[in-house]
Amino acid sequence: MFLDDNPDYQTVWQLAHNWTDADPNETDTNAISPKLREHIIRLMLAIRNRKISVRTRKRSIFIDDSVISLIVDTSHYLKTLNCLLKDAINKAYLDSLYVKREEVIDLCIKSHYDPPSCWMPKHLPDEQLKTKEAKNYRPADETEDRIRCQAIASTLWELDPTIHANHIARSKILQKIGNGGLYKIDTIIDWIAELDPQKDYRKPGRPPKAKYAINLEIIPQSKK
Repeated sequence: MFLDDNPDYQTVWQLAHNWTDADPNETDTNAISPKLREHIIRLMLAIRNRKISVRTRKRSIFIDDSVISLIVDTSHYLKTLNCLLKDAINKAYLDSLYVKREEVIDLCIKSHYDPPSCWMPKHLPDEQLKTKEAKNYRPADETEDRIRCQAIASTLWELDPTIHANHIARSKILQKIGNGGLYKIDTIIDWIAELDPQKDYRKPGRPPKAKYAINLEIIPQSKK
């Protein structure tokens, strides 16, 4: 098959390890390092938000938002959500998802990530990447955190468009995986507000208590 020994494709499991200079054959899924987990989540968020395409050995998945795709890819939706929302790292599944080199490199450039060394583009030297990052008006890590928070918010709103932006900003997944704990709640809300599918209908003031379609762990206001 064309995926075998193809330098332009790696599985999510392989690439996340190569990105962090780790051995994909040595990792214990019950003791994954924070850095490796960050890169796995980064790739999975990019996949779910269709910033990069993904395929199995049989076919492409998550092609669009149609009902047909949702039905055909139901098992993949559930498995990726388990990874993102329940922090469940399934090695066999991640090792069955293939991503493409050029799309990952484009993602890195647009999002100001350091590309994985195994796929470092020869035509774009390290100095050019660093210059691009240095010219950004915000610190590189803050830009990356903003993009990460927006990706998480988009995924959550895809699951339940009624979730209040304040609750997403205070959600455990955004605080932990999106590094939201480093910023004020108002800052995070500003980052994600335009993505809110119900932004035109929200009432001002404190968000009401609500039961959402997903189990969203929210950090109490007093702790932020």
